[in-house]
Amino acid sequence: MIRACFKNPDFRVLWGAGCMTGIARAMEFLALSLYALQELGLPYLVTIIFAARMLPMSLFGIIIGTISERISPLLLIKVIYSFSNIFTLISVILVFTNHFSVIFAFILAFINGITWVVDLAVRRRVLADNIKKNLLSTSLAMETLSNNATRLIGPLFAGSLYAFVGLTGIFSLQLAMYILALILIVIFENDRKNFTKNLKQELTPIIKEHWAHGLLSEILKTGKKAYNLVSLRFVLVITLIFNIFGFPLVSLIPVLGREKLMLSEVDIGILASSEGLGALIGALLIGNISPQKNLSLIFITGVGGFFLGMFIFSYSPSLLIAFVSLTFGGIFLSGFSTMQGALVYQASTSSRGNNFGILVTCIGTAPLGLMNLSWIITQTPVDETLRINVFIGLLLLIVAGIYFLIKNKR
Repeated sequence: MIRACFKNPDFRVLWGAGCMTGIARAMEFLALSLYALQELGLPYLVTIIFAARMLPMSLFGIIIGTISERISPLLLIKVIYSFSNIFTLISVILVFTNHFSVIFAFILAFINGITWVVDLAVRRRVLADNIKKNLLSTSLAMETLSNNATRLIGPLFAGSLYAFVGLTGIFSLQLAMYILALILIVIFENDRKNFTKNLKQELTPIIKEHWAHGLLSEILKTGKKAYNLVSLRFVLVITLIFNIFGFPLVSLIPVLGREKLMLSEVDIGILASSEGLGALIGALLIGNISPQKNLSLIFITGVGGFFLGMFIFSYSPSLLIAFVSLTFGGIFLSGFSTMQGALVYQASTSSRGNNFGILVTCIGTAPLGLMNLSWIITQTPVDETLRINVFIGLLLLIVAGIYFLIKNKR
């Protein structure tokens, strides 16, 4: 199944672009986390920077998903990737000239957060559209695999680079990754000569006809359809629970590594890569099995397993146990991530761009959890903060699971 996916040249190019942007994001997050911890000595800034990264999902998720239904999705990807290249280049210059600041760290995280929205809502949908139906689970498992591999590779690179060459080296490599991603998308579409012309032709009707009434009407209509589809509502509710109470916990990994385990920059990079390693293992398992049934069970169990791994991590007395517990949680998280895209894609045969946009908006609720964490962490130790969130998340997950189980039996 995996080999069949990689025989498709369209899949290879789109998958490769996702790898490049994923590595860039993972490196940037750890670099900015270490910047907040090492240079400024402010642990709560880690969660706020992470919130700035996630904020575009809640602000632009549905809008970008809807726009991708009206213009070329590849054109949209190229425009946003270009912005990431520009702002990452500015970051390199600012660090090199000693003018980089917390304010620009927020701006960089926000801009590259928009790239993340496009990756999730648009590139992932284009990938699914260009693969055979019987390979959908496998292709999305490979997409999850690449995302998880980048969370393994990115922190390892970033931790080592930060110790030797600082932010300049990390941002320079990040820029190279974004440039490669943009090149791959240009190759995929193969219409570089018409880029400016197409941009003007396709965006003008959107601005004139749809931005005010048409686009808003489409967004409201999409939201209503999503609510009426129980299968889609299930995915969105579980996604909300995970992204408010689960995903923000990832931002505490470098904080706990520094404050409780007293790790070096390199060891923090190793620790931060463990969750990605687990998710990589999980994606390989799913890709080989290519499940066609019980997708919902794999999806919700993945969230529960992740919470359990984070709970064990909060009690870890050493780097080894912390690494193993995060790897365990990552394996389960892969089931959640892979089935999330597959379930949304299967929920309806039309307006898939809109549905992926709604999904990204739900993912974008993470800043709510991150802001909550940034307050709790100033009141309680980091390990207790983690356990509080795990308890609330698991409780809500059980309630939601029982609700949808009853709903499906009716």
